[in-house]
Amino acid sequence: MAIDIEKEDIVSLAEAAHKLPKINGRHPAICTLWRWCRKGLRGVRLEYIRIGRGIATSHQALNRFFNALAEMDQLLSDSPPLKRSWPPTTSKSRQHAIEDAERICKEAGI
Repeated sequence: MAIDIEKEDIVSLAEAAHKLPKINGRHPAICTLWRWCRKGLRGVRLEYIRIGRGIATSHQALNRFFNALAEMDQLLSDSPPLKRSWPPTTSKSRQHAIEDAERICKEAGI
């Protein structure tokens, strides 16, 4: 859904960052919101509009963004865990791999 400037409360990224709750004692950085707009987070992008050289978003777009992230988290938690098709690496197998690599290098004169 695109931001409708006539129906939504438009805010700059700086205002949006300042209005978001503090996490670990700090508001999210403006560059974080910019990254959410341009690249997204977990496949979800924050809607924005360009106003001159700057960009802005809306309170409603932030709400949609965070709700979509929550839905994504729910989907991931409901799906069965992935099964690995390879055995886990142990310190013993890692040590064998190092010894094999050293032996191969020694035989090659490296």
